[in-house]
Amino acid sequence: MKKIGRLSKVIGVALLLVLIVLAALTYWHPGVRTTKSSNANRHRKVVRVVALGDSLTEGVGDPQKDEQGGYTGRLKTMIRQKDHVKVVMHNYGKSGDRSDQIEARLVKSSSMQRQLGKAQAVVMTVGGNDLLQTLTKNVTINQQSRLNTQLNSAETTYQQKLKRLLTTVRHYNPDAPIYLYSIYNPIYVYFADVEQVTNAVDEWNDATEQAAGKFKQLYMVDINRALSVGQFKSVTQQAKLKRSAQKANDGKLSAQSFQKQIMASNSADELNDYLSPVDHFHPNAKGYRLMTDYVFKQMQAHQQWLMK
Repeated sequence: MKKIGRLSKVIGVALLLVLIVLAALTYWHPGVRTTKSSNANRHRKVVRVVALGDSLTEGVGDPQKDEQGGYTGRLKTMIRQKDHVKVVMHNYGKSGDRSDQIEARLVKSSSMQRQLGKAQAVVMTVGGNDLLQTLTKNVTINQQSRLNTQLNSAETTYQQKLKRLLTTVRHYNPDAPIYLYSIYNPIYVYFADVEQVTNAVDEWNDATEQAAGKFKQLYMVDINRALSVGQFKSVTQQAKLKRSAQKANDGKLSAQSFQKQIMASNSADELNDYLSPVDHFHPNAKGYRLMTDYVFKQMQAHQQWLMK
């Protein structure tokens, strides 16, 4: 019995030693060791992000419009929490700016140029005000062929302006990835049956992608459908929305109804859960969270900005 007891102890000690050796080999073996610490060592400690654009970059419509508001404030927080790096965010959004006006500000501002040159990532919103200007001038054109002619001409001009803007951005920063938002249709839920605005937004986004496709390391962030349709995502909801819109506007979009809806200044209920009830145009807090989620997914898919 004593021999059996001693043998059991010897076997127990041997098994313990084997387990210790296996644990050590598992930890130190390069093929099995976790890559978490390895990846962390490859990450920057500080990431600089520059946001260029219009009111969507400025954060208009967000009740929390301050350093933490809009998509820029939320993106800064999200990167810090999920990628565990310090984020320096420079927000150069200005309400009402068209593509050419954004470029003009960049050309004139040495501080914008300096921060852009140091950035590891660039996020942009552009194009909405360019299209708005065109639609405001031409929304009363009922003949589709005439409207198409005006829109085609405006799209060509916009593409040229966008290329100049992106060329200027690349002049000051040749390498940082650019994450460029699409535009969306803020009056869709009220005019779901009026295809001319929906088509114009879709074609404008196509024009943006065509112009942006000439530039390396530029990634589109498509928020068009998500923000345009809001919570009305299913086929049934879409059909009901179109019936309600048809009943309300008889399939027509007048200059008066367009201006009233898109440029409203009084606070009222907003049918789209993602847009501000104050102006019925810009995202609310929920809308900016959606914008943040979409751009963060693209940034995670293309992580050049995070690596040393």
